[in-house]
Amino acid sequence: MQRLEEYRRKRDFTRTREPAGEAHSASGSGGLYVMHKHAASHDHFDLRLEQDGVLKSWALPKGPSLEPGEKRLAVEVEDHPLDYADFEGVIPKKAYGGGTVMLWDRGTWRVKGRPKKDRIDIELDGERLKGSWVLTRMTGKNQDRQGRNWLMIKRHDDKPRMDASLSVDEDSSIASGRSMAQIAEDRDTTWTSGHAETSASPGPPDPSELDGARRAKLPRGIKPQLATAAREVPSRGDWIYEIKLDGYRLLARVERGEVRLITRNGQDWSDRFPELAEALETLPVYSALLDGEVVAMDREGITRFGQLQEALSSGRTAHLIYQVFDLPYLEGYDLAGVALLERKRALEALLGAAGMKGGTIRYSDHLETKGAAFFERACQMGLEGIVCKRADSHYQQQRSRDWVKVKCVSQREEFVVGGYTDPGGARSGFGALLMGAYGDEGLVYAGRVGTGFSQRLLERLGETLQALEIDRSPFHGAVPDSRSVHWVRPELVIEAEFTERTRDGRPRHPVFHGLREDRDPREIRMTNARELAAGNGEVEDRKPRRKAGIGPRKGETSLLGVRLTHPDRVLFPDQGLTKLDLARFYEQIQDWVLPHLARRPLALLRCPEGRDGECFFQKHPRAAIPQRVPRVDVPGKEGSKEYLYVESAADLVGLVQAGALEIHPWGSRIDHLEQPDILVFDLDPHEGIAWREVLRVARTLRERIESLGLTPFLRTTGGKGLHLVVPLEPDADWDRAKAFARAVAEQHAREDPKRLTANMSKARREGRIFIDYLRNGRGSTAVASYTVRARKNAPVAVPIRWDELNPALRADRYNVGNLPRRLAALRRDPWAGFREAARPLDAGLLESVGVQ
Repeated sequence: MQRLEEYRRKRDFTRTREPAGEAHSASGSGGLYVMHKHAASHDHFDLRLEQDGVLKSWALPKGPSLEPGEKRLAVEVEDHPLDYADFEGVIPKKAYGGGTVMLWDRGTWRVKGRPKKDRIDIELDGERLKGSWVLTRMTGKNQDRQGRNWLMIKRHDDKPRMDASLSVDEDSSIASGRSMAQIAEDRDTTWTSGHAETSASPGPPDPSELDGARRAKLPRGIKPQLATAAREVPSRGDWIYEIKLDGYRLLARVERGEVRLITRNGQDWSDRFPELAEALETLPVYSALLDGEVVAMDREGITRFGQLQEALSSGRTAHLIYQVFDLPYLEGYDLAGVALLERKRALEALLGAAGMKGGTIRYSDHLETKGAAFFERACQMGLEGIVCKRADSHYQQQRSRDWVKVKCVSQREEFVVGGYTDPGGARSGFGALLMGAYGDEGLVYAGRVGTGFSQRLLERLGETLQALEIDRSPFHGAVPDSRSVHWVRPELVIEAEFTERTRDGRPRHPVFHGLREDRDPREIRMTNARELAAGNGEVEDRKPRRKAGIGPRKGETSLLGVRLTHPDRVLFPDQGLTKLDLARFYEQIQDWVLPHLARRPLALLRCPEGRDGECFFQKHPRAAIPQRVPRVDVPGKEGSKEYLYVESAADLVGLVQAGALEIHPWGSRIDHLEQPDILVFDLDPHEGIAWREVLRVARTLRERIESLGLTPFLRTTGGKGLHLVVPLEPDADWDRAKAFARAVAEQHAREDPKRLTANMSKARREGRIFIDYLRNGRGSTAVASYTVRARKNAPVAVPIRWDELNPALRADRYNVGNLPRRLAALRRDPWAGFREAARPLDAGLLESVGVQ
């Protein structure tokens, strides 16, 4: 088969069991879809779509895109035979593409609309990936000589179809259930997979060919161009749009192989980022000046200033990234007079010539159209905002209206620290920081901030504050409640985020965001809404803005002290249920919902425009989540990440304000994160399974669990199945808890294999009830008791008694409308004795189900 010639040429079939590839008719359905996870020289994924009798294939260096609008590079590689879709195993090290390969997802696909040469709109129906994507071929400088570079972009689906906890870090095969490590240990199935080799990069750009470039010496000192704050995305004129990064601005000065990293205030921070300096030394230039921002990124590719500061304080900076977005000077030429787009093209070419399109040094890309939509999407993703730049603008060493920044969180500002209070209780370091900013008469008091600090930062910053102590207040004028305050020299600059300003102009509910070691305290000036609006007049015509902090705006209301915007917005069209209705529902049933939900890390399904609008899962807090909702730092493989939790009904109202239609908690509480205190067995029937069969399996699984000395409690899911929830003493870790749940589920399924399965494979689940034990892993979640589902009629997940389990009951029996009546009529909690029934997963219990 001619389309498989390259595939066969790259492989020695005497050394591998990989299929040689027989010809297949192209007249079949052509609907097979496969996603392989491949640990070769670089870990990546492989997307494969059946087309014309072969598997058309792309390598995905960072895996598939999972959130709407998310882009992932997809490098087109050689076609693979259809037989390849069934393989999983180890590729010999010396063979092409040597490494471990997992069958990560499998299913079917179809084309949506009319395919084009450089664009394919697809719908995947896999066991993990479900929904719409687009594959579009890249153009211009982003494309290689063979035209193999594509983008895989997740499209918006009418309703969310993928599991909320799905991540590219998922480490289990849909075919065998094995992890990558387990597959690597099994050398019986050894085969290969290939990727096209990368072509040589072109040489660095010639600055003499750029219009506006002039000969000049490399300046010893230079100030970066700064952006002016704006409230709206400019629409008149030619602009480009970049993501606003949340890091430290740095100019990289390269001369004769020596690199200096200079902050916006002229400080040399080369020794603070040695890995970045070393990487920049490999640039194929004699002299250059690059402008960018050093950042720390989380798994979702979002910049996190807190993680950046943690890296600096610990000295672990190897994972930091320098995002470069401008090139003011190159090889003896001052490029300040060159149009911005031309400077960016030269920058991209320079980094491409050095092989720096990924890794530690990265080109900061941009869009040239649809700025407003880009800004809206950036805010949905939890980014800080965007920067809009005039496409033909010159580089200016000052703040300019040719660059404007539009923030998703407009209420984030920098302040100077003028004092601190003593810590209370078990807290160390300090209690709160006294903030201020400079006005005409000196440093003006602006309030206090006492939340948002990690334990390490409390201790480290506490030592710094003690060294800065002075006898008298640095603030001009009186400071309220200052009898126990320790005054300090105003040398530290912090950034704080807050909900709004009070009537006297002070931040309300401020949260510490980070130290700004790159800022001069004297630059931190008092600002107000009028000054900001006046500063934007040259960019865009604007309507007068309301002053912050003067009661609810028109069309707003307040419940339990939480501001609700658009309270009349209909979230569930079938009932006409509004945002205010849902908030009042949680206020009414708070005594039922909070005992099962409080102080657990959360994942949310947010539908800001209502159930029929765009919905998306969110694990980590973003700008749309009110700051009053508490956060907790959860350690992970790549550093700590923030999660939300609730403690009060007001916190629940805060989630409603953010458009959260579903609330999914962890199986552990924040005071014992690594020891779950519940197990959840989710009975998920395949389409066509009779309800009475679900009831039967619930009863038999109950008997099995009780025979082990544990007590299961029953819950309707608001969907199509039932949950058996088992209380535990928080003793065993996540791995043992999940292993125990898996063993129980598999043992139960083995006794009735024609009707039950514990394998999530779509093929295994057909015609059966899936006993889902996967919700018992670290970071996995299940819907909370007494919380709403984003489904028709606003159903609620409701605890019930075992004697209520009958054919008249349905998984979506209770909803926002009828649940309050049920609760009012109850004489006793259906889950009475839940906590008292908790038992430890001790060694004997684990051994009884075969877990070592």
